[in-house]
Amino acid sequence: MYDYLDGILGKEYSFKELGRHIIIQYTPQRMSVDFEVQTPTKNKVVITGYIKNIRTNRPISNASIFDRNALLSTLTDQNGYFELDVKKRSNLIAVNVSKEAFRDTSVMVIFPIEAKIGDKKTRDYGYFEGYEEDHGLYRSFWGRVFLSPAQKIQSMNLGGMFLYSPYQISMTPGLSTHGFIRSQIVNKFSINIIGGSTAGVKGMELGGVFNMNQYDMQGMQMAGVFNAVGGNVRGVQLAGVGNRVFGGMTGLQMAGVFNGVGGNASGVQIAGVGNHVVGQVKGLQIAGVFNKADTVRGVQIAGVVNLTKDASGTTQLASILNHSESTVGNQIAGLANKAKKVKGIQLAGIVNIADSSDYPIGLLNFIKNGEKSLSVAINEDSYLGLQFRSGGRVLYSLLSINVALEGNRPDKYAFEAGLGAVVLNGAKFSLRTEITARNLLTEKFKMLDNHQSSLRVIPAFKLSERMSIFVAPSLNYAERDENSIYGGSTVWKAWRRDRTRNTFYGGGMAGLMLKL
Repeated sequence: MYDYLDGILGKEYSFKELGRHIIIQYTPQRMSVDFEVQTPTKNKVVITGYIKNIRTNRPISNASIFDRNALLSTLTDQNGYFELDVKKRSNLIAVNVSKEAFRDTSVMVIFPIEAKIGDKKTRDYGYFEGYEEDHGLYRSFWGRVFLSPAQKIQSMNLGGMFLYSPYQISMTPGLSTHGFIRSQIVNKFSINIIGGSTAGVKGMELGGVFNMNQYDMQGMQMAGVFNAVGGNVRGVQLAGVGNRVFGGMTGLQMAGVFNGVGGNASGVQIAGVGNHVVGQVKGLQIAGVFNKADTVRGVQIAGVVNLTKDASGTTQLASILNHSESTVGNQIAGLANKAKKVKGIQLAGIVNIADSSDYPIGLLNFIKNGEKSLSVAINEDSYLGLQFRSGGRVLYSLLSINVALEGNRPDKYAFEAGLGAVVLNGAKFSLRTEITARNLLTEKFKMLDNHQSSLRVIPAFKLSERMSIFVAPSLNYAERDENSIYGGSTVWKAWRRDRTRNTFYGGGMAGLMLKL
């Protein structure tokens, strides 16, 4: 395989096998290693040397020098010089040298103290698929503040290669049991007293203030303030303030303030303030203030607002606003809903806005292909009213202002609101049904303590494409007038109400309707 790749790509490319991967790198440059071994104490060895460019004989700075079995690492300085302190556990180690654009070089170092070479413990290592030299964690605020330039250089030199370790303990990112190579190690169990930075986690990680992983986290991660992961998360992530994942998330993510995911999220997100997913959400988002995602398939619940580009099959619930730039399943909001196409219901305290929504419920509904009309009508109680109907092709809302034609009566004005449904809408004939509630006001617009509820059936004959005439029978229930002194029981009347009693009675309304 290597001969085949070498024949196709040429000598300027190098190949190395990491786990199940063959890594192909463009490495036109070559390096030379000059080193010497010093033994200041019985159990300690110091390897020093210089790294140079073979072609130019110039020193190579910021090259990574590491031993993957002993978990040791350092960088060369501006003169290409390095020092690597080694605890002498065996008489032989392999020192590896890596630098971006240079072919990797390895040298075997034999310590000159013991003649016998014992068994050497080896460590598992692997490679992160989809590795990027300048991934989002480095460009982020977290990377700029908590990751040193040396760590970034080492990550670029070693590419996506990482080592496995059963555990690590750190005080801060610079004070760790794994030393400088900590950023290339995946741990099964990790404790960061204040905070720590590792390649990843495959088990559990606990941080007093923060946890940072360059690549993936699998298992459970808990931090007092924040977690930042450059790759993907699969498991449970808990933080007192925030979680920031630059890849995808599968599982449970909870934070006191904010959760952010740079890829797709599948599972549950819960945040005190907001959740933001750049890609698709499959599952549940709950936030005290806002949820934002590109695409949602599931449920969004927010204290203030839900925002998404597409939410087909999704239910959005918010106290203020739901907004989907494309399709949405259902929307329920205290103030307003907005979408392009709604497949289910829209329920809002004030207004619903959509291109297509058959079942909007709100005081005002502005639906592009729906119902919008004005009508003038007179009813059985001698009120002349102006009605505005707005909604979808099936459900609509009704708002009406009425004035009494009889001058000498306490209930001079009436305000009416209701919900209606289009039963039939033909070329010449339409049929609607409505449920309304009416509040009565005095001439000085003082609210009277009596109300009326009505059920209407509205057959309408179309005089033209936009004008209709209708006569609508109704069944009404009215409470007695505020100033009535007669209690009495509820009575039934065939026509008009009894002002001294609570009354069920028949009525009607007739008028003209103009389609807007």
